[in-house]
Amino acid sequence: MVVGTGFYISRYGLFMSANHVLETLLDESGTGLGVGYVCHIAAEDVVHLRRIRRVSFMKPQDIAIGQADNYVEKFPENPLQNLRVGLTTELPSPDDFVITYAYPENDTLDFNKTDTAPAIAGNYFEGRFLRLVNNSEHPFMPYPYFETTIRSRPGASGGPVFDSTGRVIGINCRGWDFGDAEHESNELSYMVPVSAALGLICEPIQLPSFSWEAAQIPEGFDLALLTIRDLAKFGHVLFDPPLL
Repeated sequence: MVVGTGFYISRYGLFMSANHVLETLLDESGTGLGVGYVCHIAAEDVVHLRRIRRVSFMKPQDIAIGQADNYVEKFPENPLQNLRVGLTTELPSPDDFVITYAYPENDTLDFNKTDTAPAIAGNYFEGRFLRLVNNSEHPFMPYPYFETTIRSRPGASGGPVFDSTGRVIGINCRGWDFGDAEHESNELSYMVPVSAALGLICEPIQLPSFSWEAAQIPEGFDLALLTIRDLAKFGHVLFDPPLL
């Protein structure tokens, strides 16, 4: 089943999503990573189910970084690569246009059927930026977040939130359904700014040793201490404007 959405931030399979999405992959002990995949559509509609090899969780912020298998161990000279999105720490002004791409409300995928291929439906959803909440007293959001009028459906959590120039400013976290209440015509969703992830330490990454990215890491640097800020400094992750 489709448990959420995410987006690549490096060419070698690092992706960002919501903490509560990737926590669904934990085993019964709550410490080990169970079986999960990223559905990767390549050229000529070839589909790779990329096993999620490792996840770094950030709490209380609802952010997680995972890495999808890039096949470097099986095919060291030809690992699977992907496009990466550009991030920004800048936020829009109130009422500016924002948009997300997500995979909400998908049915369970049945790979046993031979007559049809499983399909995952994704789409764009737009809205307006409302405000940044720095000192949150919300019981479910005890950290900075921003509000938008994007309608967030189940399965959209973890998806990227873009500004009007196409930069990712945040991550889908929580949406509210007012039902029959007086505000039912108003959509409200909460997003975590990507800036909150800068200090997140990634688990040891699966990085092709011959790659351009590997050459940017100083000799002797401990890969177990790599943060998102470090990856941006080394050019693995793109920020606009560049981080100082």
